[in-house]
This record gives sequence, C-alpha cells and structure tokens, in this order.
Amino acid sequence: MNISQSEQFLIAFHNQHPGITSQAYQALSATMGGQCYDSSYACLAKDVARDATVLDLACGDGFLLSLLNAHTLIGVDMSTGELAAAQQRLGNRATLHHSKAQSLPLADQSCDEVLCHMALMLMDQLDKVISEIYRVLRPMGRFSFVIGTAAPASAVMDGYVARLRLLFKHETSKALRLGDPRLAKEQGIISALTPHFSQIKIEKITLSRRYTPAEIWAWFEGCYDLAFLASEQRQQLHDEYLLELAALCEEDGKIEFLDAMLKVTAIAAEPGH
Repeated sequence: MNISQSEQFLIAFHNQHPGITSQAYQALSATMGGQCYDSSYACLAKDVARDATVLDLACGDGFLLSLLNAHTLIGVDMSTGELAAAQQRLGNRATLHHSKAQSLPLADQSCDEVLCHMALMLMDQLDKVISEIYRVLRPMGRFSFVIGTAAPASAVMDGYVARLRLLFKHETSKALRLGDPRLAKEQGIISALTPHFSQIKIEKITLSRRYTPAEIWAWFEGCYDLAFLASEQRQQLHDEYLLELAALCEEDGKIEFLDAMLKVTAIAAEPGH
C-alpha cells in the first residue's frame, strides 16, 4: 500500500489505540428522525437486510459488524491493530482485509451494502474512494455512512474548540488536514456522491451526553486533535479546560451537552445512467 502522511498518522494512532472509536460512540444513545437508537452504529445497522452481503469500510474493531445479522460480512481497515481486535471480536463471522478504501480487494458488484462509521471524512482521494465503493456495489446497492458535523452551540464544545485553536496557532503544533472538506457541508456531500449515486438522503443524528469534566476530557482524548499538541500544551489545555468545566457542573457534578452527526444514504446508479 502507498501510504500518505495523513494515513501514516491514522494507522499509527489506531494501532496504538485499537477500538477507540467504538469505545467513544457505542454507548451514546442517538436520536434520528424522532426515533431513539442505542448508538450511531445502530442508525446504520437498522437498515441492513438479513440476506445481504455487507462491507464495513474502515471497520475498526468490528463493533458495527457485530451488530449485523447479514448473510455475508466483510471488513476492511488499514490498521492491523484494529483488524486484530476485529478478529478477536468476530471470530469467523466476518472476512477481514488489510487494505485501503482507494483500492478495495473485492470483485466488481460483489456487495449489496457498504457501510462506514465516522471514517469517510478522514480519507484521502475521496473521489477514488467513492468510485471504489460504487465498483463493488451491485446496481441499486446502498451506501450508508455516518460522519461528524457541527455540534450545537454549548459551553463544553465551544470552550474546547476555542482553546484548541489558540494552541494550534503556536508553531510547535502542526495539525494535519484529514480528509476532503466537501464532506463538511450537505451540498458538498451531494456533489461528491452524484457522479455514481442517486436518491441521496441526509439525516441528522443527535447525541446527548451527561458527563463529569474528567469524562469529557477522556472522550476528547479519543479524538485526533490532542495528538498534534506538544506535551506541555496538552497539559495546559487539560488544566485550563477542566477548571472551566468545573464551573459549569450541576449538583451531580456533571454537565449535559449535545453533539451531532449526519447519516447519509445513497443508491448506486445502474450502469449507463
């Protein structure tokens, strides 16, 4: 595999912290379309048919695949650490591949569904990724993915982002730009998918949390941003941010705040259309 700088970072991060994404999201209940689901993973899993062949792209430790009762389960990830965790979780329930999304080791039109949870917005060469997903999907097959989007305004999120931006202005902190900026806006999502997909549907997912300051910090430690900070900057952010959060706590020592995602569903166009 040819590995870019951003992919090297992601591989190293996930090899060091396998399962970190599922640990962050699997216990967070999610509301979508007026319905409550166990997690954002369940928002993807709910539509999968039992007789389907399903590919989980950037499958991580296999948590999403573990929720599915589909006929054939396939996982692809570029982190060997994540794949080892997925193998341990799934055993022989799924076929796992060490590969990149830009060059999938699957035959043309071999999948009924492709799923992706919180990873598409991190990938290089988005157009090539989407072309590969289309290639392995059967005509009228479904591509469903969940990506992050701007969180509702809150002191918890706004305070973290503001402090982080100040630190990134320091020349010792050099964050990588991950993924394609088109996925940051709904119109960009539609334009990226349109060459190969139709019937594009975008739904908002709301995550509700009630955490202590320590739990909030632990959740942010699972995000990529802190990995780009020097140790002294990271400690500074920790100390100042937790002091700020302490003033926001309610009587039980916790703070309630919301986060948001988008679930996107698209149907593979028939050849020639």
